Amino acid sequence: MRKVGRPSSQETAFDRSLALKKSALDLLSSGSSGKVTIKDIGREAGVTTAMIYYYFEDKDDLLRSAIEYAIDNAFEHFEKLSQDIEHPAALIHEWLRTHEELVEALTKMMKLNLDYKMGKDRTERTDEAIQRFYDSEKTILLDCVKKGIRLGIFAEVDPESIWIVVSTFLDGAMVRSRIVDGFDVKKAIAALEALIWSQLDYQGKNFALPH
Repeated sequence: MRKVGRPSSQETAFDRSLALKKSALDLLSSGSSGKVTIKDIGREAGVTTAMIYYYFEDKDDLLRSAIEYAIDNAFEHFEKLSQDIEHPAALIHEWLRTHEELVEALTKMMKLNLDYKMGKDRTERTDEAIQRFYDSEKTILLDCVKKGIRLGIFAEVDPESIWIVVSTFLDGAMVRSRIVDGFDVKKAIAALEALIWSQLDYQGKNFALPH
């Protein structure tokens, strides 16, 4: 049986699903997500309400998908930047650069995360999507710091302390960029990077592995 609003081709299906996730990310993060309706999102994406329900069960499912879209986009961007990079300091640098270059999308994701966490309606799948971002970030940072210590290019520090400071600072920078007009995210992240290298007793930007 043909599902209501079913797209005519797989390519069109992918494009429309992506457009809906982008529109949901934009609209749900622009103000009070509780006031945004399925019709609003459909209007922004240029599709009917029936078409939205072909792809997503309800607004909560679309919210989760929008958050996952932002998360996947961030890690795909990081993977492109870090392709063929092995130096732990260079990988940390590229993770910071990912936040610098995707600040708009990541601040939208943070807004959705905050609205969701403060709301009454919580789902296990959305909780898992948000947790996946932080678990993956933790893995990247801990692995980099531990590798640098093993190679003897980082000081003997507590890797978890570095991860907590970096992750918390980046969240704060993303949120502040939406609160304070003219906040310079690039400058803030550069200051964070300098602090990281100081804590690791590492001469930043020297990304040659020891022989």
